[in-house]
Amino acid sequence: MLPSEYKKMKREAKKKPKVHQKVANTFIENAITYSNVNTLKTIYYLATILEKEDLANEKDEKIIGIRIDKREMLKYTEMSAPTLQKTTKDMQKTSITFVDEKDGIIEGMSLLPRYKFVPNKNIVELDLYVRIAKMIVDVKKNYTMMNIKELMKLRRSHSVRMLALLNQLNTTKDKNKIITLDELNEFFGTKYKTWNEFERSLLKPVKVELDAHSTRSFTYESNYEILGRGRPSFKDVTIDLIENAPRLF
Repeated sequence: MLPSEYKKMKREAKKKPKVHQKVANTFIENAITYSNVNTLKTIYYLATILEKEDLANEKDEKIIGIRIDKREMLKYTEMSAPTLQKTTKDMQKTSITFVDEKDGIIEGMSLLPRYKFVPNKNIVELDLYVRIAKMIVDVKKNYTMMNIKELMKLRRSHSVRMLALLNQLNTTKDKNKIITLDELNEFFGTKYKTWNEFERSLLKPVKVELDAHSTRSFTYESNYEILGRGRPSFKDVTIDLIENAPRLF
């Protein structure tokens, strides 16, 4: 190995994120793909509360408590009180595992160790591990390109996922992307076997919702190829970013 190659390898090793950082980077992806969209809304709201806390000098394993005005939270997230309670219960069932590959340590933390709804006082009390709280704040920092008001109006988790893709396309020159069905299934966390099924069940409803509530939406064109003498077979789809007129909220 040449000295220059060795130095390059050492630089790349330093850039390699720690395991818990990998978890943090995929935290939002998991919330969008595998969770109810209301979980994502709750995470965003908690980020607005937690970013005001001084977490930098707190130990990761420490538990902190926060008190939330339920009326403010419901207004922000556009959720109903029963939906908020159900979402909170679902979040408590979610755990995140951290793996220290070097020392072989495996550590699990509940996303929400404790919650308490105080009747007639519109108060919600939540306890979180500091490490989880830091991840939640990072979610908001890393996805600031999303219009939060638009996000809160979305009802489909797949619409939020598509919005993330459209934000990525906004940084490209051509503002479009060619994607196969397998890639779409991987991106959305789905298992559709045919393009027609994917288009009918996911893509069309998502487009309707983004057209109605988002300043960013998309058009798409199905691409086919002829194999032998049979009917043309679906190959991939071209998704183009479009900008809708700004909406008043």
